[in-house]
Amino acid sequence: MNFYLSAALARNRKGRFLQTVIGARPLEAEWPHSLPTSGLLLVQAEELTHSEALRALYQWAMQAGCAVLVIDPLAANLALLAKLSTPLDWRLAPAHINANESGVALILAGETNQALTGFSGSADRQQHMVGDIVHTRYIRKHSNSGVFAVTTLPLWSLNLLDHAEVLKSWLNWFVDHAGQATLITEKQPELAVYSPDKYDLVVLLLLYASNGKSLDKLVGSEPVKLVFDVNSLDITKRCEVLQMHGFINAAGLTESGRASLQASQYWAYAPLLIQQLSTGAR
Repeated sequence: MNFYLSAALARNRKGRFLQTVIGARPLEAEWPHSLPTSGLLLVQAEELTHSEALRALYQWAMQAGCAVLVIDPLAANLALLAKLSTPLDWRLAPAHINANESGVALILAGETNQALTGFSGSADRQQHMVGDIVHTRYIRKHSNSGVFAVTTLPLWSLNLLDHAEVLKSWLNWFVDHAGQATLITEKQPELAVYSPDKYDLVVLLLLYASNGKSLDKLVGSEPVKLVFDVNSLDITKRCEVLQMHGFINAAGLTESGRASLQASQYWAYAPLLIQQLSTGAR
C-alpha cells in the first residue's frame, strides 16, 4: 500500500519531512477532491474544518484497502469527530510518556505531551499505547473495512530521520489492518445464444465428414464442389462464428456442434459424404 500526504500537509515542513523519510506521495489537489483508490493517507487535524469534507474523508477511510491517519491533532478540530455517522468522543489530554520499549513511541517519548481519551474506537496495546497512555486511537467498521485514526505522536520529528524503517513499520500497522480491497475486473459481455442456420449445418457436416482434412483441401475437393456451392457458403467466415459460439474448435466439432448436426436433417447425409470424401467417388 502506498503512503500519501494531503496537498496541504505536503506544502509545509512536516509534509516535506515525511516525503523524504518514508517516500510519501503528495496528492495533487485538496483531499476531498483527489482521494486515491487505496493507500494510507496522512492529513493534519487543522484540515478538519468542515463537517461535509470530514464525512467524505471518513467514508473513504472505511473502504477496504484505505486508511487515514490524522496527525498534529487540535482540540477544536477533533470536536467535529462527534458529528460523524459513527460519533467519536476522542479528546486531548496532557500526558507524559515514559516509554521503555523499542519503537516509534520510545524515539518520540520526550516530544509527546498529549494523549487521546475517549471510549469509542480502539487502540492496540503494543502499537498505540505506553502503559495506560493512549497516543493513537483508530476505528474501523469490521475486520475487512478501512481504518480512520488519530495520533498525538510528532511523526515529523527530526529524531526519526535515522529511523525511517521504524516509522514505516509503525505506519504499516494501519496498512495491515485496512482490509483487502476487492479487485474489480471488467466483466466480459456474454455471447447471445446462437442457433446454427442451414448453411452453418452444412459447414458442420463438411467438417464432420472431412476426417481431419484442412478447410482449404475440403472446399477444393471435387465431391464437395459437386454437391455444395462452397463460394456462397463462405466457410471461413462461418467457421469463425461457429468457433466463437463453441460449436467447433481446433480439433473439429465440439459436443455442442455434434449435437446440433445430429439433430438436423443433414445428419442423414453424413455416411454418404464420408464415403465420397474418402474415395473421391461422385
